[in-house]
Amino acid sequence: MTGAARALSARLRDVSGLLARRFGRPEICAHEAEPVRNLVLTILSQNTTDANRDRAFDLLTKRFPTIPTLAAARPSDLEDAIRVGGLARAKAKAILGALARIREERGGYSLDFLRGMPLPEAREYLTSFPGVGVKTANILLLFSFGMPAFPVDTHVLRVTKRLGLVPPTSDLAKAALSLEPHVEIGDHGPLHLNLIRLGREVCRPRNPLCAECPLLTVCPEGKRREKAHATGGSGEVAAGGGRSEVKRPTPGKMRSLGYPRGRKYGGHSRADSPHGEPRTESPSEAAPRYELRAAGVPPQKEERGAQPKGKRCTA
Repeated sequence: MTGAARALSARLRDVSGLLARRFGRPEICAHEAEPVRNLVLTILSQNTTDANRDRAFDLLTKRFPTIPTLAAARPSDLEDAIRVGGLARAKAKAILGALARIREERGGYSLDFLRGMPLPEAREYLTSFPGVGVKTANILLLFSFGMPAFPVDTHVLRVTKRLGLVPPTSDLAKAALSLEPHVEIGDHGPLHLNLIRLGREVCRPRNPLCAECPLLTVCPEGKRREKAHATGGSGEVAAGGGRSEVKRPTPGKMRSLGYPRGRKYGGHSRADSPHGEPRTESPSEAAPRYELRAAGVPPQKEERGAQPKGKRCTA
């Protein structure tokens, strides 16, 4: 292991420990006994709210109570059943395509064979399905099979960029694959869940609560923001007692640190823009939110993302 790799592993241990002191250590559990249902749920949950996800899944299971009946559904019927969840045509196509392929290749509707596969091979198999990316695959492998996969959603990506744990140009997949080997065994689930909680409650896309963040002592961006705040946001005390101008970051720098795109303000992209953060994912890689329910944390209603419904466990 190189010096850089050891340093990243050490920083992730520190981050995980600080988060555990604030939020506790959440337990993970399988959200459905049947991994295929987790796959269906994850596809259904993309780019929608919790309530609409739940309604879509309930309507789907009432109309198609078993996986075989779901697999035999006409696309138009499935679209009607899940329309409340949005993107009905694309989701129906992805669900039916995945089920048809599993049946053709495995002779039934089971993903249990993934348990005997190395993590990279299992992930490669899942991501070969249209509509399934690295994040979705990692969710399934971590929560259904207990593999040391590390899902990265938009919250985790934003937080890890601000911490300097991943390059500013990283996307969801690159960040996941770069961080995963450096997370301690047994910590992939708890760290993933706590980073999401931090991203929702503290390290928000706009107006992050840096002063309240348990990671402030190890966060370069948080320290920079707090320093700017202490000097009124426009300057700092110079060596001679006067005030010297603090250079404002460029729009590109702001975005690389996880700040949302926004209206121009003083020649720069305003950090508290109401327009939200830039998209770093396709509809198939929408931010997962269901994991926090496993940890007993109520997700915010206004956020959107994937969160399968099923068994619940608390930290």
